[in-house]
Amino acid sequence: MLPSDTTATPTSRPRLPWLALILLWLVGVYLRLPILIAPPLAGEIAGALDLGSAAVGALTTVPYVVLALSMMLAVRVTRRLGVLPALIAALAVVALGSGARGLTLSAPVLFGASIVMGLGLAVMQVTLPALLRDWTPHHLALGSAVYLNGMTVGELIGAGGTRPVVLVLAGGDWQLAMLYWSLPALVIVLLLGLRLFAGPRPATLAPTPTRRRSRGWRSPRVWLLGLPLAATIGLYMATNAYMSLVLGARGESDRLALALLLYNASPLAASLSMILRGRRWVATRTPLLVCGVLSVAGMLGFLGLDGWPALLALILSGFCITLELTLLMALPPCLERGEGVASLTAGISFVGYSVAFVMPLIGGWLAEVFGHAELSLWPMVVFAVASLWALRRAPLTPLSPAQA
Repeated sequence: MLPSDTTATPTSRPRLPWLALILLWLVGVYLRLPILIAPPLAGEIAGALDLGSAAVGALTTVPYVVLALSMMLAVRVTRRLGVLPALIAALAVVALGSGARGLTLSAPVLFGASIVMGLGLAVMQVTLPALLRDWTPHHLALGSAVYLNGMTVGELIGAGGTRPVVLVLAGGDWQLAMLYWSLPALVIVLLLGLRLFAGPRPATLAPTPTRRRSRGWRSPRVWLLGLPLAATIGLYMATNAYMSLVLGARGESDRLALALLLYNASPLAASLSMILRGRRWVATRTPLLVCGVLSVAGMLGFLGLDGWPALLALILSGFCITLELTLLMALPPCLERGEGVASLTAGISFVGYSVAFVMPLIGGWLAEVFGHAELSLWPMVVFAVASLWALRRAPLTPLSPAQA
């Protein structure tokens, strides 16, 4: 039976591990926040370091690329240190790397700190699902939904709160603003350290040599789950990147601010609904397929309609993209054991972020060559439709005790 929230009866359900859930949420906030504080400060950074538009854009893309390429290295680090110590070290690296960007006026140091930060984020991405089996063994789906909700909140406050709040507190100094954002992460590191020393002996990733090959890059499970993950990440990234282009081409540039606000707020609503009602959907094929179909349908509505109907379709797409992402990232601790949780997370994350990085670039190239703004999103839409086949084929059954 699936090891998640639905396995316990109402009379035997264990109490919620509130402290663990709070810590998971706090760590989740810093999964994306350090990356998304750079775009709001792009003008100040470009002016101070004399950077071009491509270099400024790389401040956001470089950490994602490093995160994707260093996934298997993150598994090795986690295996050597243990799950919780690796998470503590990774969050400390992220905090120091993010803060170091505000301590320099050198472009090489700025990008070097961004690379270091990406390495820390990769370890965080791998350790959080593995940590669920120790902290929330009877509430795996809830634990996944909570830390992913934290990630969504981190995206919102990083992108939306940096200029109006943190930059103002920093007196308009972008370097000081980056340092301010790093301080809460160090507090979370301290809380995790207290948990480490006050709790039982930290878990390690138990090696499972007989199953290791099946979790490698040749594993069908990695690709059948990684490709739908790429569709969700890619659709979200491409829509944010090219929304101004699409709306400008149809003469609706005045709606851009509202469209960005609604589209980037829909993931928060989706993650909250996942916490409240969606835990029974984990490791179930139908909700994944429904979310995949509706996310594509919403994007087609945004491309084919205009005015308020297009905005409503955009909200539907963003909502369903986040639900599908949450359901996919909740799968590794439900389907694997020990080292397999981190390995499966690393595998599908590598596939997801690598493909999601390439496909929007293809869309931008097509839009530029053929002169049609809508072409910027069509490659991701077609890919998302194709990923539905992978969802239908993906094995969603957990390992048996003998296999684990």
